[in-house]
Amino acid sequence: MSTFTLVRLLPLSLGLNGSAANAEILAQSLEHSGNDAHIVDVHRVGDAPAQVDAVCVGSGSASSMRPAAAQLIPLLGVVNLWRTQGAFFVAVGRGWDLLGVSVTTPEGEVLPGAGIFPSEVDHRFARFSGEVAGVDYRGRPSAGYVNQVGAVTLKDGVKALMTVEQPESDYPREEGLIAERLLATRLGGPALALNPHWCDDIVQNVLKKRGESRHPAEFHHRVANAAAQARTGIERRLGISRG
Repeated sequence: MSTFTLVRLLPLSLGLNGSAANAEILAQSLEHSGNDAHIVDVHRVGDAPAQVDAVCVGSGSASSMRPAAAQLIPLLGVVNLWRTQGAFFVAVGRGWDLLGVSVTTPEGEVLPGAGIFPSEVDHRFARFSGEVAGVDYRGRPSAGYVNQVGAVTLKDGVKALMTVEQPESDYPREEGLIAERLLATRLGGPALALNPHWCDDIVQNVLKKRGESRHPAEFHHRVANAAAQARTGIERRLGISRG
């Protein structure tokens, strides 16, 4: 049995609609695999643990972007240290925006991001609200609800997390980002609850770094079945058939 440390970054500013709960989902998955997992909420440098296995950052409202960006600046040193140490980063919505390379505001101002995720976002594009479904980078059905403004551009060599099927209102077919020890999405809420296969990928990566293997339990099978039923409901509402 191993002990893992998970950081929840700025959860008071970046935890909209339950998106900060992704850290809890990761912790539960690790614990039901026979490990200990501790979540540390980091709002300032003094909160930051020296060693971190995964960093989770949620989304926020439009009004939270600049305050969260200001709070993030003093933390850039420890954030980059965690990345250098090999921590896995999971980001949702505004949190992903701020941890990317840059954010273009609705007024056209370009704000520098933390540079953890190789992506840029432009908030001058219209907001999209609605359910989306498709398959992820491994061909697994994936789905969720999006309520975000702007358009994301991925840098060269970076894969989209999922391909959206039958997108509505000009929503892009490519959603999210997946790279080495990086996962980002615009799917709101705790995206890992509706797509536990992404949680499995992260846990497997974190365990592998310790030289350990993932051992699914009955808990993991129950979660996967419940999530599959919920995703099927979204697919039906969107008119997507898996045959």
